[in-house]
Parts: sequence; structure tokens; C-alpha cells
Amino acid sequence: MSRLYGGAMQAGYLVEALEPAIAFWTGTLGIGPFFIMPPPQFVWLRNGGEDADRTDIISQVALAHSGAIQIELIVPGPAPSTYRDFLAAGGRGLHHVGMASEDFDAQREAALAAGLTIATEGASQRTRFAYLQPPPDAPGPIVELIDMVPVMREIFERVRSASIDWDGSDPVRHL
Repeated sequence: MSRLYGGAMQAGYLVEALEPAIAFWTGTLGIGPFFIMPPPQFVWLRNGGEDADRTDIISQVALAHSGAIQIELIVPGPAPSTYRDFLAAGGRGLHHVGMASEDFDAQREAALAAGLTIATEGASQRTRFAYLQPPPDAPGPIVELIDMVPVMREIFERVRSASIDWDGSDPVRHL
């Protein structure tokens, strides 16, 4: 548990396409099943206030669990985003660590006071989130602060429960 941001509960990976990424995670690593999320409908605020396109930032998302850690696979859309910035800088794989926030506003402020900056933040019909960028010389990934409202708990619990005793069948599901 982070004393500033809540519990680390998610590892967010950027992938070029869901199908081969899911095949790797389920077949090679034995982690699954993966739940493909409906097309995201977010209101994005980039760099602390500039509205961004609502539909072209993320193309697809799939979620699975390995123990207590949620694996999030993200196919970035074509619009400018923290995802595109990461890829353009030569980043591959792990993009962020998601933190389950119980007091979003206070934890967001604590992150800013600790020297992180807002890469992107926004809201969906379900929750709020903020991607917090470490300084350029920091040895860590971006932190995604996720407001853990009840509907997010329900979704994450559904994905986690499906992973318990998963036998490898039905590796791709839909939420």
C-alpha cells in the first residue's frame, strides 16, 4: 500500500493489437481470462486542462488478473495522448501502475506535492482518473490514480473472480 496514493492494483501495458497480446498473456503466461471493455467514453483533460478528443485516445482495452494485480492491455488510438508520448519516446510494455484511490482529491494533491505532474486526467461515466508523470530522471513509471467508486470495485471484482481457478477455457470475454 502506498502511504500517498492507495494500493497498487494494476499494471497497464501498451500493446499494438489486443488479439496477439491476449494470446501471449493467456497462452504463454497462463494469465486470464481477459475481459474486453466496451469502447471507452472518456472526457480527457490533457496537461492540466486542455480538452482532448473523447474517442480517439484509446482504441481498445482488455483486463485480466494475476493474483491481486490487474493486467490492463491498452491499444492506443491515433490522438495525442500520454500513450502516444510514451511510444514516441521509445517506451514499450509497462506504461503505468494503477493505484486504487479511496480519497481521489487528497491523493491527487499529495502526488502533485511529491513532484509528480499531470500527464492526463479525466472522467468516464464510471469514475475519475489521473495519469501522474514522474520527473524525467525518475526510475519509475507513470502512476494512474483511479477513483475507486462502487461501480469500479464491481467491475474489478468480476475480472478478479474470473481469474480464480481459471482453467484456460474461454480466454476472451466481454464486459
